[in-house]
Amino acid sequence: MVSFTSIAQCVALVSIMMVGSSTAAPAGDSASSSSTAAAAAPHTTDNSTTVDFKFPPIISSRTSPAANPPFLGDLDAETQSMEANKKWFVQHGGNLTAIEKRDSSNTVAGFTLVAPENAPPLRSAKAKAIVNASSAQITEFKHHAAIASTAYCDTVVPAGKWSCTNCLKYVPDGKLIVTFSSKIRDIGGFLLRSDSKKTIYLVFRGTNSYTNWVVNADFIKTKYKPVSGAEVHKGFYDAYNEVSSYYFSQLQEQHKKYADYEIIVTGHSLGGAQALLATMDLYQRIPTLNTDNLKIYTVGSPRVGNSDFAYYVDSTGIPHSRSVNNRDIVPHVPPQSFGFLHPGVEAWAKSGTTAQICTSNIETNSCSNSIVPFTSIDDHRVYYDIKEGTCV
Repeated sequence: MVSFTSIAQCVALVSIMMVGSSTAAPAGDSASSSSTAAAAAPHTTDNSTTVDFKFPPIISSRTSPAANPPFLGDLDAETQSMEANKKWFVQHGGNLTAIEKRDSSNTVAGFTLVAPENAPPLRSAKAKAIVNASSAQITEFKHHAAIASTAYCDTVVPAGKWSCTNCLKYVPDGKLIVTFSSKIRDIGGFLLRSDSKKTIYLVFRGTNSYTNWVVNADFIKTKYKPVSGAEVHKGFYDAYNEVSSYYFSQLQEQHKKYADYEIIVTGHSLGGAQALLATMDLYQRIPTLNTDNLKIYTVGSPRVGNSDFAYYVDSTGIPHSRSVNNRDIVPHVPPQSFGFLHPGVEAWAKSGTTAQICTSNIETNSCSNSIVPFTSIDDHRVYYDIKEGTCV
């Protein structure tokens, strides 16, 4: 078990993902009166309507630990980058002592909440496994960042109306199937279908309440029951297990009825962590979901599990895109030094229209890990020029 060095650090950490509690649009905003809005989707707040629902059994052949992972993550990479960047900072006139002596509420696990002006610049590593994102890829990343942002709208969750500006701009024919929020940990989200895109979206909301603070603050790892040796963030896992029954049967029904549609799971911040756990659960239980029709797009997601979990996710072959904006601090917590590792192909956004892609399926120090410990909370709030944590 790893603990924080101070209560103040813990408070700072849980504040990182608290981006939407005061900015979500009220249920009565003008968007709710749009003439294009369909009848409100049902909203689930507990499993009282699904007490008879039984999850499909786990498919044992889909839970085997990864054997001989093709790419091994380096859990020391982040620490090595921190040491190198601190050295550069001092050599270029930076006052490292002043930063390290700041009140601990301004740093989290050694990372800064506000990067100094003379921090090492964002650099593109000279590695073979790095490419610049095409304009088509940027458009795709922005599309999913926008969809993730809609979960912060009260008109969507819980009101069940697909009428917000980003709703109609990015999925104009979207039909909400169900929205949900859990009572204990306040995990919110929705299930959406687009017939024009032939896509079913499962979207999880990022941090939106004081309850979520508690979820985020728990850095203890727990066994990831389906996969031997894998461990995950206990708070994220408990939160997912609380909410999974709220949408699972509806997703099954939609998938059965629209068998040729792909399923995309997405979310920002805490929602990204939930999206990853949800995708693995769907893959493990529904035999007709596979690498051809199931995808993950996370936006500013924290790390979810240990290296065995990351290797397992990679071994499934499910396409997994993980966006990180500039110096966003959230993707760096929990730190690698705590034993956590990101799976997925990282798209490191340098601006709203450019991104560097580290093409390996496990995180490296060639993309956003190259800038630690000079991170920023402000970079968590906007992705590809899409405001996250607020309703647009």
